[in-house]
Amino acid sequence: MTFKFGLAALAAVGATLLTSSAIAQDAGPYVGVGVGFVDAPSTTVTDTASRSVKFDNGLMGSLALGYDYGSNWRAEVELSRRANDLDSVAGATAAGKMQATSLMANAIYDFDINSPVTPYLGAGLGFSQVKLKNASPFGASSINDSDRALAYQGIAGLSYAVNETIDLFADYRYFATRDLDVNTAAGTAASFDASTHSVMAGLRFNFGAPKPQMKPEPVAAVAPVAAPAPAPSLPKNYIVFFDWDKADITPESAAIIRTAASNAGAMKMVRLDLTGHADRSGTDAYNLKLSKRRADAVKAMFKDLGFKDNEISVVAKGETDPLVPTDDGVREPQNRRVEIVMP
Repeated sequence: MTFKFGLAALAAVGATLLTSSAIAQDAGPYVGVGVGFVDAPSTTVTDTASRSVKFDNGLMGSLALGYDYGSNWRAEVELSRRANDLDSVAGATAAGKMQATSLMANAIYDFDINSPVTPYLGAGLGFSQVKLKNASPFGASSINDSDRALAYQGIAGLSYAVNETIDLFADYRYFATRDLDVNTAAGTAASFDASTHSVMAGLRFNFGAPKPQMKPEPVAAVAPVAAPAPAPSLPKNYIVFFDWDKADITPESAAIIRTAASNAGAMKMVRLDLTGHADRSGTDAYNLKLSKRRADAVKAMFKDLGFKDNEISVVAKGETDPLVPTDDGVREPQNRRVEIVMP
């Protein structure tokens, strides 16, 4: 397989991933940019002799085009450049640098911990062109040549949701490529392996978050506090409402939850079914996660009021079951809710 053919195949795989995920569900694409520091461990370049080569710390930059599947997984195609100056060759002070330009297909898993900070792990496979640029001394000669080879990397990092569309991220990456073949200026064949440890930070711009609205935010309707009724005719169904794009319990909603908990105790009910909902002002995938966070927030308050974890079930329906039918993109306060049912 030639390097050009490999790059074409890699690009095709990346395009297929992005296209298939877009067809599968309405998630969202993103663009990521990052810069960082690179540590390149020493390597051995073998020409007429085996020469230990050490490197100074360097810099890197990357550009990624990806797709968030909406279910923790992301896939992306990443173009990056790493560069390290040579420190020494076989103990002698060296000149020149090593550059690695790579095109990688990455698969990344985001761990949902119900927090603005999201840990993630990933792995990548692709191709890299590694060049020893004006590198010397290698005997009585120098190297100004490059080779292309299969490359792989491991990724571990954290991202922070600055707002609906921008994530700040920082991660560690181990990158490696093997069996690189170059020639010295004198025409002698040389071979070596290359690897790096890097710490990178950057921004991801997401295009699947809720669309901005031109209309002013309507005042959220306040649900009336359900008044306790004489047993055994106490209500078994309750609704609490939320502000737009929020999963915080409002004072009005807290009062309803406390009433529901009190009535459940009076009726000796030990089972609660919580169903989270969202309006249609965001994507299906985003709203599904938002409705889950809302239901989890209500569950947390019931647990604080004495209910056990195994007595509460949680279901997230996103925007699929609106209380008030609307067009896509409309902010409807009545649809931002969690329904509480005592079966």
